[in-house]
Amino acid sequence: MVLDPVFLYIPVTNDGKKCFQFDRWVMSVAIAERSAFGIWYLTNRTSEIRESIHRNYSKSLLPVFLLDLAIILPLPQVLVLLAYSQRISGQEFFSLMNLFLVQHGLKVIRLAKLITEWKNSYNLNKWANLTFNFGYLHAANVFGSLWYFFAVQRKAECWKKACTDFTRCGLLPLHCDDSLTNYTFSSDFCSTKTQNATIYDFGIFRDAIQSGVLDQNNFFRRYLPCFQWSLQTLSCFGQGLPLSTNVLENIFVISITITGVVLFFFLIGKVQSETSKVYEIRQKVREIDRWLPFGKLPKKLQKEIKEDQTSKLQTTGVDVEYMVNHLPRHLRKNIKQKLCLDLLKKVEEFGNWSHSSLETLCDVVKPVVFTERSYVLREGNPIDQMLFVLQGKLWTYTSRSITGFSSNSGNLNNHLEDGDFSGEELIAWAKADRDSSNLPISTKTIQALTNVEAFVLMADDLKQVLLNIDH
Repeated sequence: MVLDPVFLYIPVTNDGKKCFQFDRWVMSVAIAERSAFGIWYLTNRTSEIRESIHRNYSKSLLPVFLLDLAIILPLPQVLVLLAYSQRISGQEFFSLMNLFLVQHGLKVIRLAKLITEWKNSYNLNKWANLTFNFGYLHAANVFGSLWYFFAVQRKAECWKKACTDFTRCGLLPLHCDDSLTNYTFSSDFCSTKTQNATIYDFGIFRDAIQSGVLDQNNFFRRYLPCFQWSLQTLSCFGQGLPLSTNVLENIFVISITITGVVLFFFLIGKVQSETSKVYEIRQKVREIDRWLPFGKLPKKLQKEIKEDQTSKLQTTGVDVEYMVNHLPRHLRKNIKQKLCLDLLKKVEEFGNWSHSSLETLCDVVKPVVFTERSYVLREGNPIDQMLFVLQGKLWTYTSRSITGFSSNSGNLNNHLEDGDFSGEELIAWAKADRDSSNLPISTKTIQALTNVEAFVLMADDLKQVLLNIDH
Protein backbone atom coordinates (compact mmCIF):
# COMPACT_ATOMS: atom_id res chain seq x y z
CA MET A 1 0.00 0.00 0.00
CA VAL A 2 2.83 2.40 0.82
CA LEU A 3 4.39 1.90 -2.62
CA ASP A 4 1.13 2.22 -4.57
CA PRO A 5 1.59 5.99 -5.12
CA VAL A 6 4.95 5.24 -6.76
CA PHE A 7 3.03 4.25 -9.90
CA LEU A 8 1.99 7.88 -10.31
CA TYR A 9 5.65 8.97 -10.51
CA ILE A 10 6.45 6.65 -13.44
CA PRO A 11 5.63 9.10 -16.28
CA VAL A 12 8.32 11.77 -16.87
CA THR A 13 7.71 14.65 -19.28
CA ASN A 14 10.07 15.61 -22.09
CA ASP A 15 9.48 19.30 -22.67
CA GLY A 16 11.60 19.31 -25.81
CA LYS A 17 9.57 16.70 -27.69
CA LYS A 18 6.29 17.59 -25.95
CA CYS A 19 5.68 14.04 -24.75
CA PHE A 20 6.13 11.84 -21.71
CA GLN A 21 8.21 8.72 -21.19
CA PHE A 22 8.41 6.08 -18.48
CA ASP A 23 11.05 5.77 -15.76
CA ARG A 24 11.87 2.11 -16.33
CA TRP A 25 13.67 1.62 -12.98
CA VAL A 26 10.71 2.95 -10.97
CA MET A 27 8.31 1.00 -13.17
CA SER A 28 10.16 -2.28 -12.56
CA VAL A 29 10.32 -1.81 -8.77
CA ALA A 30 6.66 -0.79 -8.48
CA ILE A 31 5.37 -3.67 -10.64
CA ALA A 32 7.54 -6.28 -8.86
CA GLU A 33 6.57 -5.09 -5.35
CA ARG A 34 2.84 -4.85 -6.00
CA SER A 35 2.69 -8.16 -7.84
CA ALA A 36 4.58 -10.00 -5.07
CA PHE A 37 2.35 -8.50 -2.37
CA GLY A 38 -0.79 -9.32 -4.37
CA ILE A 39 0.18 -12.98 -4.76
CA TRP A 40 1.09 -13.30 -1.08
CA TYR A 41 -2.10 -11.58 0.10
CA LEU A 42 -4.36 -13.53 -2.24
CA THR A 43 -2.80 -16.82 -1.12
CA ASN A 44 -3.41 -16.04 2.56
CA ARG A 45 -6.96 -14.86 2.03
CA THR A 46 -7.77 -17.94 -0.06
CA SER A 47 -6.52 -20.23 2.71
CA GLU A 48 -8.70 -18.36 5.23
CA ILE A 49 -11.76 -18.77 3.00
CA ARG A 50 -10.98 -22.48 2.59
CA GLU A 51 -10.84 -22.92 6.38
CA SER A 52 -14.07 -20.99 6.86
CA ILE A 53 -15.90 -23.31 4.44
CA HIS A 54 -15.46 -26.14 6.94
CA ARG A 55 -16.85 -23.91 9.70
CA ASN A 56 -19.81 -22.66 7.63
CA TYR A 57 -18.55 -19.06 7.76
CA SER A 58 -17.91 -18.72 4.03
CA LYS A 59 -21.04 -16.65 3.36
CA SER A 60 -20.06 -13.95 5.84
CA LEU A 61 -16.48 -13.78 4.54
CA LEU A 62 -17.34 -13.82 0.84
CA PRO A 63 -18.12 -10.06 0.50
CA VAL A 64 -14.87 -9.22 2.30
CA PHE A 65 -12.96 -11.61 0.06
CA LEU A 66 -14.46 -10.00 -3.05
CA LEU A 67 -13.42 -6.57 -1.75
CA ASP A 68 -9.89 -7.86 -1.10
CA LEU A 69 -9.83 -9.31 -4.61
CA ALA A 70 -10.87 -5.96 -6.09
CA ILE A 71 -8.14 -4.01 -4.33
CA ILE A 72 -5.30 -6.35 -5.29
CA LEU A 73 -6.20 -6.71 -8.96
CA PRO A 74 -3.05 -5.85 -10.99
CA LEU A 75 -4.73 -2.82 -12.55
CA PRO A 76 -1.82 -0.33 -12.40
CA GLN A 77 0.67 -2.97 -13.59
CA VAL A 78 -1.45 -3.74 -16.64
CA LEU A 79 -2.11 -0.08 -17.50
CA VAL A 80 1.55 0.88 -17.22
CA LEU A 81 2.68 -2.04 -19.36
CA LEU A 82 0.03 -1.32 -21.99
CA ALA A 83 1.03 2.33 -22.18
CA TYR A 84 4.74 1.48 -22.17
CA SER A 85 4.25 -0.88 -25.12
CA GLN A 86 2.04 1.79 -26.78
CA ARG A 87 -0.98 -0.54 -26.86
CA ILE A 88 -3.00 2.35 -25.46
CA SER A 89 -2.55 6.05 -26.11
CA GLY A 90 -1.28 8.51 -23.55
CA GLN A 91 -4.73 10.07 -23.19
CA GLU A 92 -6.28 6.65 -22.52
CA PHE A 93 -3.56 5.92 -19.99
CA PHE A 94 -4.31 9.06 -17.98
CA SER A 95 -8.05 8.38 -18.07
CA LEU A 96 -7.82 4.71 -17.07
CA MET A 97 -5.43 5.44 -14.18
CA ASN A 98 -8.37 7.06 -12.41
CA LEU A 99 -9.63 3.51 -11.82
CA PHE A 100 -6.40 2.82 -9.95
CA LEU A 101 -7.10 5.82 -7.71
CA VAL A 102 -10.52 4.35 -6.88
CA GLN A 103 -8.86 1.01 -6.16
CA HIS A 104 -6.40 2.65 -3.77
CA GLY A 105 -9.29 4.41 -2.01
CA LEU A 106 -10.92 1.03 -1.39
CA LYS A 107 -7.63 -0.22 0.01
CA VAL A 108 -7.51 2.69 2.47
CA ILE A 109 -11.05 1.87 3.64
CA ARG A 110 -10.10 -1.78 4.08
CA LEU A 111 -7.00 -0.86 6.08
CA ALA A 112 -9.06 1.43 8.35
CA LYS A 113 -11.39 -1.50 9.10
CA LEU A 114 -8.42 -3.76 9.88
CA ILE A 115 -6.96 -1.14 12.24
CA THR A 116 -10.27 -1.08 14.12
CA GLU A 117 -10.16 -4.88 14.46
CA TRP A 118 -6.53 -4.80 15.59
CA LYS A 119 -7.29 -2.26 18.31
CA ASN A 120 -9.71 -4.77 19.86
CA SER A 121 -6.90 -7.30 20.12
CA TYR A 122 -4.22 -6.75 22.78
CA ASN A 123 -1.56 -8.61 20.75
CA LEU A 124 -2.19 -6.53 17.61
CA ASN A 125 -2.98 -3.21 19.26
CA LYS A 126 0.63 -2.00 19.01
CA TRP A 127 0.61 -2.65 15.25
CA ALA A 128 -2.64 -0.72 14.93
CA ASN A 129 -1.13 2.25 16.78
CA LEU A 130 2.01 2.11 14.66
CA THR A 131 -0.03 2.05 11.44
CA PHE A 132 -2.15 4.96 12.65
CA ASN A 133 0.93 7.03 13.50
CA PHE A 134 2.10 6.74 9.89
CA GLY A 135 -1.32 7.81 8.57
CA TYR A 136 -0.32 11.47 8.24
CA LEU A 137 2.84 10.62 6.30
CA HIS A 138 0.95 8.26 4.02
CA ALA A 139 -1.66 10.92 3.30
CA ALA A 140 1.16 13.29 2.33
CA ASN A 141 2.65 10.55 0.18
CA VAL A 142 -0.65 10.02 -1.65
CA PHE A 143 -1.51 13.68 -2.22
CA GLY A 144 2.04 14.46 -3.33
CA SER A 145 1.93 11.71 -5.96
CA LEU A 146 -1.52 12.86 -7.11
CA TRP A 147 -0.26 16.43 -7.43
CA TYR A 148 2.60 15.19 -9.62
CA PHE A 149 0.43 12.90 -11.76
CA PHE A 150 -2.29 15.51 -12.31
CA ALA A 151 0.39 18.06 -13.22
CA VAL A 152 1.73 15.68 -15.90
CA GLN A 153 -1.81 15.12 -17.13
CA ARG A 154 -2.52 18.87 -17.20
CA LYS A 155 0.69 19.55 -19.13
CA ALA A 156 -0.19 16.83 -21.66
CA GLU A 157 -3.64 18.37 -22.10
CA CYS A 158 -2.00 21.72 -22.79
CA TRP A 159 0.15 20.13 -25.51
CA LYS A 160 -2.97 18.60 -27.02
CA LYS A 161 -4.72 21.96 -27.02
CA ALA A 162 -1.69 23.63 -28.58
CA CYS A 163 -1.59 20.98 -31.31
CA THR A 164 -5.25 21.51 -32.06
CA ASP A 165 -4.90 25.29 -32.27
CA PHE A 166 -1.99 25.17 -34.75
CA THR A 167 -2.78 24.00 -38.30
CA ARG A 168 0.81 22.98 -38.96
CA CYS A 169 0.77 20.40 -36.17
CA GLY A 170 -0.59 16.87 -36.38
CA LEU A 171 -2.20 15.30 -33.33
CA LEU A 172 0.56 14.48 -30.81
CA PRO A 173 0.68 10.86 -29.53
CA LEU A 174 1.86 12.16 -26.08
CA HIS A 175 3.95 9.04 -25.48
CA CYS A 176 7.54 9.69 -26.55
CA ASP A 177 8.69 7.95 -29.72
CA ASP A 178 12.09 8.06 -31.38
CA SER A 179 10.40 9.08 -34.63
CA LEU A 180 8.99 12.24 -33.08
CA THR A 181 10.52 15.53 -34.08
CA ASN A 182 10.90 18.46 -31.74
CA TYR A 183 7.84 20.68 -31.54
CA THR A 184 8.68 24.23 -30.62
CA PHE A 185 5.35 25.83 -31.48
CA SER A 186 3.86 25.24 -28.05
CA SER A 187 6.75 26.46 -25.95
CA ASP A 188 5.10 29.82 -25.38
CA PHE A 189 1.59 28.41 -25.35
CA CYS A 190 2.26 25.99 -22.44
CA SER A 191 4.94 28.04 -20.68
CA THR A 192 4.25 28.80 -17.04
CA LYS A 193 6.46 31.88 -17.21
CA THR A 194 4.52 33.66 -19.94
CA GLN A 195 1.27 31.79 -19.37
CA ASN A 196 -2.00 33.56 -19.94
CA ALA A 197 -4.71 31.94 -17.80
CA THR A 198 -7.31 32.82 -20.43
CA ILE A 199 -5.48 30.55 -22.91
CA TYR A 200 -4.71 27.66 -20.56
CA ASP A 201 -4.81 27.62 -16.76
CA PHE A 202 -2.59 25.13 -14.92
CA GLY A 203 -4.24 26.03 -11.60
CA ILE A 204 -2.65 24.52 -8.49
CA PHE A 205 -0.27 22.46 -10.67
CA ARG A 206 1.52 25.55 -12.00
CA ASP A 207 4.30 25.30 -9.38
CA ALA A 208 4.99 21.66 -10.25
CA ILE A 209 5.33 22.50 -13.94
CA GLN A 210 7.26 25.73 -13.43
CA SER A 211 9.79 24.14 -11.04
CA GLY A 212 10.81 21.54 -13.64
CA VAL A 213 9.97 18.64 -11.31
CA LEU A 214 8.10 16.84 -14.09
CA ASP A 215 11.21 16.70 -16.28
CA GLN A 216 13.56 15.16 -13.68
CA ASN A 217 14.84 11.70 -14.61
CA ASN A 218 15.94 11.01 -11.02
CA PHE A 219 13.06 9.59 -9.01
CA PHE A 220 13.96 11.30 -5.72
CA ARG A 221 14.17 14.69 -7.44
CA ARG A 222 10.56 14.16 -8.44
CA TYR A 223 9.36 12.57 -5.21
CA LEU A 224 10.84 14.81 -2.49
CA PRO A 225 9.54 18.19 -3.80
CA CYS A 226 6.06 16.72 -4.23
CA PHE A 227 6.14 15.17 -0.76
CA GLN A 228 7.26 18.50 0.71
CA TRP A 229 4.45 20.35 -1.09
CA SER A 230 1.91 17.84 0.20
CA LEU A 231 3.12 18.05 3.82
CA GLN A 232 2.98 21.84 3.78
CA THR A 233 -0.45 21.87 2.12
CA LEU A 234 -1.92 19.32 4.54
CA SER A 235 -0.47 21.19 7.52
CA CYS A 236 -2.20 24.43 6.53
CA PHE A 237 -5.39 22.65 5.38
CA GLY A 238 -5.00 23.71 1.74
CA GLN A 239 -4.82 27.43 2.49
CA GLY A 240 -2.97 29.48 -0.10
CA LEU A 241 -3.97 27.29 -3.03
CA PRO A 242 -5.37 29.39 -5.90
CA LEU A 243 -9.06 29.31 -6.79
CA SER A 244 -10.08 27.42 -9.88
CA THR A 245 -13.17 26.80 -11.98
CA ASN A 246 -12.04 23.24 -12.73
CA VAL A 247 -14.38 20.81 -10.96
CA LEU A 248 -11.85 17.99 -10.48
CA GLU A 249 -9.25 20.44 -9.22
CA ASN A 250 -11.70 21.79 -6.65
CA ILE A 251 -12.51 18.24 -5.51
CA PHE A 252 -8.78 17.60 -5.11
CA VAL A 253 -8.30 20.74 -2.98
CA ILE A 254 -11.39 19.97 -0.88
CA SER A 255 -10.08 16.43 -0.27
CA ILE A 256 -6.76 17.87 0.92
CA THR A 257 -8.52 20.29 3.26
CA ILE A 258 -10.85 17.68 4.77
CA THR A 259 -8.03 15.14 5.17
CA GLY A 260 -5.77 17.72 6.81
CA VAL A 261 -8.48 18.77 9.28
CA VAL A 262 -9.46 15.17 10.13
CA LEU A 263 -5.86 14.04 10.63
CA PHE A 264 -5.13 17.14 12.70
CA PHE A 265 -7.97 16.43 15.12
CA PHE A 266 -7.09 12.74 15.26
CA LEU A 267 -3.47 13.58 16.05
CA ILE A 268 -4.54 16.08 18.72
CA GLY A 269 -6.76 13.41 20.24
CA LYS A 270 -3.90 10.93 20.04
CA VAL A 271 -1.56 13.33 21.84
CA GLN A 272 -4.13 13.97 24.56
CA SER A 273 -4.74 10.24 24.94
CA GLU A 274 -1.03 9.48 25.18
CA THR A 275 -0.53 12.32 27.69
CA SER A 276 -3.39 10.99 29.80
CA LYS A 277 -1.96 7.47 29.56
CA VAL A 278 1.49 8.65 30.70
CA TYR A 279 -0.12 10.38 33.68
CA GLU A 280 -2.10 7.25 34.58
CA ILE A 281 1.02 5.10 34.29
CA ARG A 282 2.88 7.42 36.65
CA GLN A 283 -0.04 7.25 39.07
CA LYS A 284 -0.01 3.45 38.83
CA VAL A 285 3.73 3.31 39.54
CA ARG A 286 3.21 5.57 42.57
CA GLU A 287 0.44 3.25 43.84
CA ILE A 288 2.78 0.28 43.44
CA ASP A 289 5.49 2.12 45.38
CA ARG A 290 3.02 2.84 48.17
CA TRP A 291 1.86 -0.79 48.32
CA LEU A 292 3.52 -1.95 51.55
CA PRO A 293 4.43 -5.53 50.50
CA PHE A 294 6.20 -4.08 47.44
CA GLY A 295 9.07 -2.95 49.65
CA LYS A 296 9.72 -6.57 50.65
CA LEU A 297 10.55 -7.53 47.05
CA PRO A 298 14.14 -7.44 45.72
CA LYS A 299 15.15 -4.24 43.90
CA LYS A 300 15.61 -6.08 40.60
CA LEU A 301 12.09 -7.52 40.79
CA GLN A 302 10.67 -4.09 41.68
CA LYS A 303 12.33 -2.62 38.58
CA GLU A 304 10.92 -5.36 36.32
CA ILE A 305 7.41 -4.76 37.67
CA LYS A 306 7.61 -1.02 37.03
CA GLU A 307 8.91 -1.57 33.49
CA ASP A 308 6.00 -3.91 32.81
CA GLN A 309 3.51 -1.28 33.97
CA THR A 310 4.87 1.28 31.50
CA SER A 311 4.17 -1.11 28.62
CA LYS A 312 0.54 -1.85 29.50
CA LEU A 313 -1.81 -0.03 31.80
CA GLN A 314 -4.45 -1.63 33.99
CA THR A 315 -7.14 0.57 35.50
CA THR A 316 -7.71 -1.47 38.66
CA GLY A 317 -6.18 -0.60 42.00
CA VAL A 318 -2.93 -2.04 43.29
CA ASP A 319 -3.31 -5.02 45.62
CA VAL A 320 -2.09 -8.58 45.83
CA GLU A 321 -4.65 -9.78 43.28
CA TYR A 322 -3.56 -7.13 40.80
CA MET A 323 0.16 -7.83 41.31
CA VAL A 324 -0.23 -11.57 40.88
CA ASN A 325 -2.95 -11.78 38.24
CA HIS A 326 -2.07 -8.91 35.89
CA LEU A 327 1.63 -9.38 35.45
CA PRO A 328 3.66 -11.71 33.17
CA ARG A 329 4.03 -15.30 34.35
CA HIS A 330 7.67 -15.05 35.43
CA LEU A 331 6.94 -11.92 37.50
CA ARG A 332 3.86 -13.50 39.10
CA LYS A 333 5.89 -16.53 40.15
CA ASN A 334 8.69 -14.42 41.62
CA ILE A 335 6.26 -12.19 43.53
CA LYS A 336 4.40 -15.12 45.03
CA GLN A 337 7.61 -16.83 46.12
CA LYS A 338 9.09 -13.69 47.67
CA LEU A 339 5.90 -12.78 49.53
CA CYS A 340 4.41 -16.10 50.59
CA LEU A 341 7.48 -18.28 51.36
CA ASP A 342 8.08 -16.48 54.65
CA LEU A 343 4.39 -16.79 55.50
CA LEU A 344 4.40 -20.55 54.83
CA LYS A 345 7.49 -21.09 56.96
CA LYS A 346 5.62 -19.74 60.01
CA VAL A 347 3.48 -22.89 59.95
CA GLU A 348 5.28 -25.52 62.04
CA GLU A 349 4.57 -28.35 59.56
CA PHE A 350 5.78 -26.36 56.55
CA GLY A 351 8.86 -25.11 58.36
CA ASN A 352 10.36 -28.62 58.12
CA TRP A 353 9.84 -28.88 54.36
CA SER A 354 12.57 -28.50 51.77
CA HIS A 355 12.84 -25.30 49.74
CA SER A 356 11.65 -27.00 46.55
CA SER A 357 8.57 -28.40 48.33
CA LEU A 358 7.74 -24.95 49.67
CA GLU A 359 8.07 -23.48 46.18
CA THR A 360 5.64 -26.12 44.91
CA LEU A 361 3.20 -25.19 47.65
CA CYS A 362 3.73 -21.50 46.91
CA ASP A 363 2.77 -22.05 43.27
CA VAL A 364 -0.73 -23.23 44.22
CA VAL A 365 -1.62 -20.53 46.74
CA LYS A 366 -4.00 -17.87 45.42
CA PRO A 367 -4.13 -14.16 46.15
CA VAL A 368 -7.39 -12.80 47.58
CA VAL A 369 -8.72 -9.46 48.78
CA PHE A 370 -11.44 -9.13 51.42
CA THR A 371 -13.29 -5.86 51.81
CA GLU A 372 -13.93 -4.26 55.17
CA ARG A 373 -16.62 -5.99 57.28
CA SER A 374 -16.83 -8.99 54.92
CA TYR A 375 -16.87 -12.53 56.37
CA VAL A 376 -13.97 -14.83 55.57
CA LEU A 377 -15.25 -17.86 57.51
CA ARG A 378 -18.30 -18.48 59.67
CA GLU A 379 -18.48 -20.67 62.75
CA GLY A 380 -19.91 -24.11 61.95
CA ASN A 381 -18.93 -24.03 58.26
CA PRO A 382 -16.32 -26.38 56.76
CA ILE A 383 -12.76 -25.12 56.68
CA ASP A 384 -11.83 -25.36 53.00
CA GLN A 385 -8.76 -23.12 52.97
CA MET A 386 -5.75 -21.95 54.94
CA LEU A 387 -5.49 -18.17 55.20
CA PHE A 388 -2.16 -16.27 55.25
CA VAL A 389 -2.56 -12.56 56.00
CA LEU A 390 -0.31 -10.34 53.93
CA GLN A 391 -1.77 -7.01 54.92
CA GLY A 392 -4.79 -5.94 56.96
CA LYS A 393 -6.61 -6.87 60.15
CA LEU A 394 -9.27 -9.52 60.88
CA TRP A 395 -11.40 -10.28 63.93
CA THR A 396 -11.81 -13.86 65.16
CA TYR A 397 -14.54 -14.83 67.61
CA THR A 398 -16.93 -17.60 68.64
CA SER A 399 -20.62 -17.56 69.51
CA ARG A 400 -19.77 -18.29 73.14
CA SER A 401 -16.97 -15.85 73.65
CA ILE A 402 -15.20 -13.29 71.52
CA THR A 403 -12.24 -12.81 73.83
CA GLY A 404 -10.94 -16.22 74.76
CA PHE A 405 -9.83 -17.46 71.36
CA SER A 406 -6.21 -17.66 70.28
CA SER A 407 -5.15 -18.25 66.68
CA ASN A 408 -2.91 -21.06 65.53
CA SER A 409 -0.29 -18.53 64.54
CA GLY A 410 0.66 -17.76 68.09
CA ASN A 411 -1.18 -14.44 68.17
CA LEU A 412 -2.68 -14.47 71.67
CA ASN A 413 -5.43 -11.91 71.02
CA ASN A 414 -8.59 -12.21 69.00
CA HIS A 415 -7.18 -10.61 65.86
CA LEU A 416 -5.28 -11.78 62.81
CA GLU A 417 -2.80 -9.26 61.43
CA ASP A 418 0.11 -9.07 58.97
CA GLY A 419 1.99 -12.38 58.89
CA ASP A 420 -0.64 -14.37 60.81
CA PHE A 421 -2.44 -17.45 59.50
CA SER A 422 -5.43 -19.63 60.23
CA GLY A 423 -6.80 -22.99 59.12
CA GLU A 424 -3.94 -25.19 60.33
CA GLU A 425 -6.54 -27.91 61.02
CA LEU A 426 -6.45 -28.70 57.29
CA ILE A 427 -2.92 -30.11 57.55
CA ALA A 428 -3.92 -32.76 60.09
CA TRP A 429 -7.04 -33.53 58.03
CA ALA A 430 -5.08 -33.95 54.79
CA LYS A 431 -2.45 -36.19 56.41
CA ALA A 432 -4.92 -38.34 58.39
CA ASP A 433 -7.40 -39.30 55.68
CA ARG A 434 -6.49 -38.30 52.17
CA ASP A 435 -9.44 -40.05 50.60
CA SER A 436 -11.98 -38.32 52.79
CA SER A 437 -13.95 -35.32 51.61
CA ASN A 438 -15.26 -34.48 55.08
CA LEU A 439 -13.58 -31.20 55.89
CA PRO A 440 -13.01 -30.08 59.51
CA ILE A 441 -15.62 -27.74 60.94
CA SER A 442 -14.67 -24.24 62.03
CA THR A 443 -15.14 -23.35 65.66
CA LYS A 444 -14.73 -19.63 65.03
CA THR A 445 -15.90 -16.81 62.79
CA ILE A 446 -13.36 -14.67 60.93
CA GLN A 447 -14.39 -11.20 59.77
CA ALA A 448 -12.32 -8.50 58.06
CA LEU A 449 -12.01 -5.30 60.10
CA THR A 450 -10.16 -3.51 57.27
CA ASN A 451 -9.47 -4.24 53.64
CA VAL A 452 -7.37 -7.39 53.81
CA GLU A 453 -4.87 -8.78 51.30
CA ALA A 454 -3.97 -12.42 51.77
CA PHE A 455 -3.00 -15.72 50.23
CA VAL A 456 -5.25 -18.76 50.53
CA LEU A 457 -4.28 -22.42 50.22
CA MET A 458 -7.29 -24.50 49.19
CA ALA A 459 -7.85 -27.89 50.83
CA ASP A 460 -7.68 -29.86 47.56
CA ASP A 461 -4.45 -28.12 46.54
CA LEU A 462 -2.87 -28.90 49.92
CA LYS A 463 -3.88 -32.55 49.67
CA GLN A 464 -2.46 -32.82 46.14
CA VAL A 465 0.87 -31.27 47.15
CA LEU A 466 1.17 -33.68 50.09
CA LEU A 467 0.53 -36.63 47.75
CA ASN A 468 3.21 -35.45 45.33
CA ILE A 469 5.75 -34.93 48.10
CA ASP A 470 5.15 -38.41 49.52
CA HIS A 471 5.61 -39.97 46.09
